[in-house]
Amino acid sequence: MKKVLSTVAALGLVAGLASTAAAVEFKMSGKYLVEGAYLSDARGTGLDVTEAAGQNTPSDAYWLHTFEIKPTMKVNDKISMGATIRLADDTFWGSQDDTSTTGSNVNTTTSDMYVHHLYMDYASPIGKMRFGRVPAGPYGTAFNDPDKRADRVMIWPSILASGPWSTLFYIQKNTDNFNQAGYLDETDADSDTYTARLYYKTDSLDSGLHYSYTNAMTDITKSDRKHEVTAYGKYKMDNLFLNAELTHFFGEQDNDAAATLDRDYDSWGGMLQVGAKLDALTPSLMYFYASGQDMGETAANGGDLENFLGNTAASTGTGDQFEPLYILTGRHTGMLNNDIFAVNTTMATAGVHAVVAAADYAVSNQLSLHGAIGYAQADEAEIAGYTNRDDDYGWEYNVGAAYKLLDNLTYEAHFGYLDTGDFFKSTATTDDTENVYLLTHSLTMTF
Repeated sequence: MKKVLSTVAALGLVAGLASTAAAVEFKMSGKYLVEGAYLSDARGTGLDVTEAAGQNTPSDAYWLHTFEIKPTMKVNDKISMGATIRLADDTFWGSQDDTSTTGSNVNTTTSDMYVHHLYMDYASPIGKMRFGRVPAGPYGTAFNDPDKRADRVMIWPSILASGPWSTLFYIQKNTDNFNQAGYLDETDADSDTYTARLYYKTDSLDSGLHYSYTNAMTDITKSDRKHEVTAYGKYKMDNLFLNAELTHFFGEQDNDAAATLDRDYDSWGGMLQVGAKLDALTPSLMYFYASGQDMGETAANGGDLENFLGNTAASTGTGDQFEPLYILTGRHTGMLNNDIFAVNTTMATAGVHAVVAAADYAVSNQLSLHGAIGYAQADEAEIAGYTNRDDDYGWEYNVGAAYKLLDNLTYEAHFGYLDTGDFFKSTATTDDTENVYLLTHSLTMTF
C-alpha cells in the first residue's frame, strides 16, 4: 500500500508542478487489461501436450491483469522525459498483492509495480538524442519482437537525414560487472552492443536495415562476439500489402581453454506476409521460419550454433509481440512465446517452419471477427529425445471476436485448438500427444 501511495503522490507532485510551471507540460496515457484464460491441459507453465501412458493431464483456469501508465513531461522545446510504469504486469489474481516486487508463476521477476522504461529526449543541434532505459523490443515487423527494455545512448543524426532517408545509432549496456566478485581482476567483463540502422520511409513503403555487434565478456573463460543483420519492409499498394523481415546472426565464441573448441554463430529467421484489404474483409497468408540446431553440430566437435531462438529458458521465442496463432505463438501457452510462461526450450532448439492463413472481418464499427488456420513443424527434429522424433508440431485452428463497448473500452474473446503433432512424443512407446485447446477473454481500457 505504501508503494501505491508513494507512486500516486509522486505523480500528483509532477502534475502539480506541471500545472504551476508554464514551461512544463505533463501528459499521460496508458491502458488497463483484465484477462481470463482456460487451458484444457496444463501443469502451471502453459499447455502440456505430452501425456504419459495411463495419465490424464489436468486443466487450468486463471485471471490476470496489467495496468500500465506512460507519463510524459515536456520541460521545454528541447528536453522531455518519458516513462512506462507498470502497477501490475500480467499479475495472477489470488497470487499476490499488486504492490509486490516479485512475480509468481510467470516468466518475469517483476510482474508487479516497477518502472519499465525511463528516459530523456534531447533535441540537440546535431539531432535527436535519447538517454536511459528505453523500449528495446519492437523493430520492423512484429516477428521476433519481445517486450524488452535496454539501457542505451541513442542518436538520430540530422546531418544523415534527407527526404525518406534517416539513420539511428546507439550503444547499449547489457551487463556491467565492474564491481562484481569474480570479475575484479578483469579489464573487460561486460556485455555491450553497438548498433547502426538505416531507414527508408515513404507513403507506401516503410523499410529498414539493422546491424548490431555484441561483445559479451561476461564469461571469463571465453570471448563471445555476435553480429546481427536484419532487413525489413512493409509495403502497401492500393488494397494490397506485404510485410517481410529477415535476420541473420553470425559471429564466434573463442574459448580460452585449449581443450575446448571454438564455435561459430550461424542462424537465420524470417517472416513473409501478403494480404489484401477488401472493404470489410482482410485476408492474409503468412510464412515464418527460425532455424534449429543440427545435432551433428555439437560443442564436442566445435559445431556451429544454429538455433535462431536459443535453447534456454531465457529464450524470447518468436517474440511475445508476435501472435499469429493463439496456441503455437500465443502468450498463454509456453510454446514459442515467453510473455507469460517460459518458451518450450525443446521447440526453441528445434526451430520452426509455419504457414498461417488468416482473415479479419469488420462486421461494424464496433464488432470485428477473426479466423486463422496454421500448420507448423520443426526445422531440426532430431534433438534431445529419441532419434526417430517426428517434425510435426501440428495443425491449429483459431476464431476470435472483438467488440468495442466504448471508444476506449474493448472486449475480446479467443478460441484456439491444436491438433497436436508427434514431435512432442519424448519416447516412441511410453507416451502420446494430446490435442489441446485454449479459451481467453479480456477487457482492455485505454486512455
